[in-house]
Amino acid sequence: MKSEKSNRVKKVLAIMACIMILFLAITFVIHRILLSKEKQMLTEAGYYNPVSVGDYSLNVHDFGIQNGKHTFVGLSGKGVFDYSVRMERLMGGLAEENRIVIVDRAGYGLSDDTKEPQTVERVVDHYRTALKNAGIEAPYILLPHSLGGAYATYWVSQYPEEIEGVIFLAGTQLSDNPDIALEDGSAFENRFAIAANQMGLVRLAKSFLLKTVIPGMNYSDEQRKYSEALNLHHTFNHAFCYEDEHMNEICNTAYHAIKPNDVPKVYICSSWGFQSGQEIDEMLAWDKQECEFTGRKQPKFPESGYDMDMLQKLRDTELQPYLDKMGNCELVLLPGIHCIYDQRPDNVAEIISDFLERIEEQTE
Repeated sequence: MKSEKSNRVKKVLAIMACIMILFLAITFVIHRILLSKEKQMLTEAGYYNPVSVGDYSLNVHDFGIQNGKHTFVGLSGKGVFDYSVRMERLMGGLAEENRIVIVDRAGYGLSDDTKEPQTVERVVDHYRTALKNAGIEAPYILLPHSLGGAYATYWVSQYPEEIEGVIFLAGTQLSDNPDIALEDGSAFENRFAIAANQMGLVRLAKSFLLKTVIPGMNYSDEQRKYSEALNLHHTFNHAFCYEDEHMNEICNTAYHAIKPNDVPKVYICSSWGFQSGQEIDEMLAWDKQECEFTGRKQPKFPESGYDMDMLQKLRDTELQPYLDKMGNCELVLLPGIHCIYDQRPDNVAEIISDFLERIEEQTE
């Protein structure tokens, strides 16, 4: 009797195991088929241009005027896999007279993944190599967002002769203070996420949890489609997870490598830029619409509200010393969400245009 019960349990477990294996096989195959179709779609739309940097390739998306007045190079923030689409929307007007280039570092956009440690030195070296091998000559105006600001800081410090200017789009605020450094990710969780992504489980989860992977406001249907494809192409991989697990190291290396110079820079401060309740209300209203559109729950706003004095203190004690350390960096307050180019693209474009005018006046 006991043996029969044990056999039934074994059969049930065996059946469940077979069902699970079949389920994973199906999700894996579907994921691979969809990845192939999405890559073909993005190739036809002009987003895919792989450039070798040695053992693997980085994707270089180039639009605008080839021999334009200036060459912008976009460096995405952590986890922003669709920076090409976002920058096309932001820089559309400026592309009429300038060249806009988005280089996806390893594990981002349509670039290859790699198990090589993605140190600041290697990432910046591969950015430079990709541009050189693509025939895109310096000088560049760097356009980094969030963590991309750490790479831009290192780049402009080590190779200032290659940089015409830097426009930090809410760049990570580098500091000698460990309390401000971003928290490193968990290696165990990341290994699990990589496996889940390779099996197609992340795609499946996203299809249930989110209606879209970017804000729907002011994006065309095509842009949203391309953005979703880019986000699904690379979600969790070895290069991205290295970055996630070594955030403090990346930020600290970039900070301590700073060499002050006169290269013009402007830092657009969004999350720490609030100076009035009205500005906060505008941000929350925008965030609410985005959450409703994407089907996400809006984060709870603290009852105490934003402490304006604390934000001012952070700007004075944490942000401004970083900007002063780099040299010739103007602080511009544009309060809003971290991806400020999504919420206030017209304002960001205006700041960029003003920056270009100042650079051109200085060179005349």
